[in-house]
Amino acid sequence: MNLLKTCTLVVFFSVYCVLHAGNASASTEPDYLGELEYTGAEADKASADGIGGPGLEPITREMHERARNYYSEVYPSAAARALYSDHVGLEKGAGPWQDFYKPKPLHMYWFPSRHYVRPEGTYYDQLLEKYKADQCIECHEKVTPGIVHDWRASTHADPKKSDFFAIRTRQIEELIERDLDKVDCSECHGKDHNELHMPTPDICGNCHPKQVNEYLDEMEYGRPNHVDTFTANVVPPWYPELARQGYLTSMFGCDYCHGTTEKCDICHTRHKFTAAEGRRPEACVSCHMGFDHPDAESYMESKMGMIYHMEGEEWDWDKPLGEIVPGKDYRTPTCQYCHMYQEEGKFTHTLAAKGIWRMGTVPPKSVEFKSSLKDYPYGVKLPPLDYKLDIYSEANRKKREQWIEMCSNCHSPRWGRLYLENLDDMMFEMWKMQDRAHLIMDGLAAANAFDPPVSERDPFPMGEVLADALGPGLLGEGIYNAFKTTGGKVPVYGPILGVYTVFMAGRNNPSHIENIYTNLWFGDKAHAYKGTAHVQQDISWWYGASKVFQRVNEMESEAQKLYRALETDKLLGKNERKRSAGLVGGIIVFAGLVLAGFVVVFRVRKKD
Repeated sequence: MNLLKTCTLVVFFSVYCVLHAGNASASTEPDYLGELEYTGAEADKASADGIGGPGLEPITREMHERARNYYSEVYPSAAARALYSDHVGLEKGAGPWQDFYKPKPLHMYWFPSRHYVRPEGTYYDQLLEKYKADQCIECHEKVTPGIVHDWRASTHADPKKSDFFAIRTRQIEELIERDLDKVDCSECHGKDHNELHMPTPDICGNCHPKQVNEYLDEMEYGRPNHVDTFTANVVPPWYPELARQGYLTSMFGCDYCHGTTEKCDICHTRHKFTAAEGRRPEACVSCHMGFDHPDAESYMESKMGMIYHMEGEEWDWDKPLGEIVPGKDYRTPTCQYCHMYQEEGKFTHTLAAKGIWRMGTVPPKSVEFKSSLKDYPYGVKLPPLDYKLDIYSEANRKKREQWIEMCSNCHSPRWGRLYLENLDDMMFEMWKMQDRAHLIMDGLAAANAFDPPVSERDPFPMGEVLADALGPGLLGEGIYNAFKTTGGKVPVYGPILGVYTVFMAGRNNPSHIENIYTNLWFGDKAHAYKGTAHVQQDISWWYGASKVFQRVNEMESEAQKLYRALETDKLLGKNERKRSAGLVGGIIVFAGLVLAGFVVVFRVRKKD
């Protein structure tokens, strides 16, 4: 790799480490919109609850500016924005490896601020000739009638269709200083056909700054969170590695879900954008399902999910979460009710605020590890790989009380506390099993017993450039030296970088036992965690803990085979192994022929 690319990567990762170190500063005198603009009866309505009457939180100028500068909040420096949010079309990728791959055309919709390209071609030019710039609806009724029907059914088409929405629209009108009789295509996509764009959160934030500000607040709680998903998608080295091997399209699923950095319509589907739809569990489950985060399966098949299946169609989904009466409006919680709940009956778009176990992939301090997990994070200084999880920290104790408060809407506080403790104990047990599995891997690595040996397979993803790209300051001296001296051919297993085994297939890399281990900690342990968290017993046991136990035994058996093979190699001499095997095979075949000859002669003589 040339010097320029190396320097770019080093700069990026230096930025990456400090990317979210608190950049927004609050004004000491917030400018509450409309606070001084109402008199008489209107002044009574425009109380501290917000413009237009009680129930509306005030929107400040600072909130509005923060939302409109969304990408400066997510990527505070010019260098970070150049890696992620600055527009480059389809000429190069994003993140530290942007020069190693070109995005697929569909990336313009997954990551529009970076990759969107306006339509071109004869058909598009003919439409522009036939319809004027302000005839969006007339044109799209012919071209894409489905989205027009969705828009006509949306509140955007009639933002004052009820008193409820009229009050909220009035607040937005104060904010943007003009009337809104409808929110048409140009509000979200622009008025110039030569400068069309997709509606990213900064555009949504012009009218919905409160929601975008709450969404941005997720970054305060660290990764994983919805705002950082684009970064988490393109930073891992297996992403460019697969692209280099010609398998970029295979990562469709990663790209589609990790578009939450750029798109509000992951939850509020276009072009209806109804909040009622966003309140239903289905808004979450298309992404939150499957191998490594089976939230959909565990919630939907739990008793809570069963009640939702039987009764959910009768619930009032138009009612805001803050007005829901548990047991009356909802007889069981939804994904949104649990995860958007903050405290004292308040709900926000900061869904990561109560996360304690962080998807269960970071080793906790509360387990006495016997394997090399005790040394995690091995000197790495690169977030989010640079810490062990303290689930009993002051911040996490506060989150625990928030969970208990939320659960107490339907259960006793004692039940909520005991259930959370039960979840913790189950996770400690699963981490002990992972420690046992990790110790197996440590022994194989120390004995160089992997088959084929690490030295005879493809390197770790981007392994030949990682050491130069990151340096010992970020990788730690031990990992840096290992990568530098071997050209990236080092055994990497376990959290979090060891998950590469489900994201690539190099030549003989990963080996069978490495895949078993990854399936154990990244998939089966996740099922045990999510099944327990969502009170789904079969997923907790049969698809979770039970599978973890089975895989540990499978690894122990596989390890014995690898050790025996290593000893056999030593006895025969590895270079002589094939020749010896061929010689032995030849002797066996010759002996078989001789024996067959004797049998034939014996039968002939007997017949005579």
